[in-house]
Amino acid sequence: MQDNLMQAQTHPSSNEMRLNTSRLSELGRALILDTSPERAYDDITRLLATTLAVPITMVNLLDAERDWFKSRVGIQQTQSPVVTSFCEAFFNTSRDLIVVEDTLSDPQFKAHPMVSGRPFIRFYAAARLKVRGETIGTLCAYDIHPRPLSIDQLEHLSMLANAAAELIGRRHTVKPITPSIPAD
Repeated sequence: MQDNLMQAQTHPSSNEMRLNTSRLSELGRALILDTSPERAYDDITRLLATTLAVPITMVNLLDAERDWFKSRVGIQQTQSPVVTSFCEAFFNTSRDLIVVEDTLSDPQFKAHPMVSGRPFIRFYAAARLKVRGETIGTLCAYDIHPRPLSIDQLEHLSMLANAAAELIGRRHTVKPITPSIPAD
């Protein structure tokens, strides 16, 4: 299991990577930010919550200033400031999966406001959402208790993230149908 864990370290260019124009352009082209809930994404987050037996899951998308939640289980918020985003950890690594079994033992997360304060997150697992080579967000899970994940749970996290990324990627190729109205 140790191979699946990522001990993230502060990366001096994570802010630059988050603000990367091609990454933000890819996110913008998806026309997904601030859209209504959609069953397909909600099914993914509910299935992840059940599969990992965790109280909080979400499909989140990171723009320049916030972490916006396309779908979520276990929380009411629809977004958070980028400074409180766990998603930022993906700009510090090339790995597609991050598992932090105990946030209090992890140098990157132990001082995080959601670890040291409410809701006292103790476990974090996430898979990168990549569209056309750009990281636009994560499929993630949180718990208030430290815990490991099994190999099967890691595989399910990865598969569900791939499904979410595929859904987002398809938004680029779907064009709205405009009815043709005959001229009088």
